[in-house]
Amino acid sequence: MISFLITQIKKLHQFLSENLFYPIALSTFLAAIFFVGRILWSNKIIFRFLVWNLFLAWLPYIFSLGVALLHKFRPKWWLALIIPGSLWLLFVPNAFYIVTDFIHLESSNTIPMWYDAGLLTISAWTGIFLAVASLHITQRVVQSYVGKVWGWIFALIVIGLSGYGVYLGRFLDWNSWDIISEPFEILAATLTPLIHPRSSKEIIVFIVMYTSLFLVTYLTFSWLLHLPHPSSTNKKSVTKHNLKL
Repeated sequence: MISFLITQIKKLHQFLSENLFYPIALSTFLAAIFFVGRILWSNKIIFRFLVWNLFLAWLPYIFSLGVALLHKFRPKWWLALIIPGSLWLLFVPNAFYIVTDFIHLESSNTIPMWYDAGLLTISAWTGIFLAVASLHITQRVVQSYVGKVWGWIFALIVIGLSGYGVYLGRFLDWNSWDIISEPFEILAATLTPLIHPRSSKEIIVFIVMYTSLFLVTYLTFSWLLHLPHPSSTNKKSVTKHNLKL
């Protein structure tokens, strides 16, 4: 019984490690420490929206873990991935959204601006980390079904939709769940920049700018992820050297 439990814990640890849970949890913990530190320093509870936004940012990551688990244990049940996958797609813009919270940075008489800058930075980093990790997990699953090319097409489409989603949240104050209660209003808001591009210059620049930021961030993450590990490179060189001998 104990050996079985230990085995399951090891499997869980491996699964969480493969999906970057520990560094994300550490980043979230650091953001929480900074937030509590601000309250203790200023004796005011400001930036409460960061707690809510980080919670929303965690949701797509949790849904992506659900997708990964279903795929791992029931790879042929691809229809079962539709619900967690749809929930992930619905909430993933929330993780990117925290980057725009820098608009709340302003001078204060109760706390230095550099402290608030640090709090917003670690919160934005955590949100981006959650978004990138969840997209990587989901892309990996999609890629296993349709191949590498379509996997990347899927990732690029999601990044584009996320840019649009951040615009809907920051400019129009829409929430992810509003697409269920008010789908036609959100559709109209989404099509406005396309129908009236001349009068939507600011909106278009915003979407292009932040979509580009998300794209570059994700490409950098993917590139770093596929760099050869020094230990594996050394092993290969040692093997070649031994073969020559």
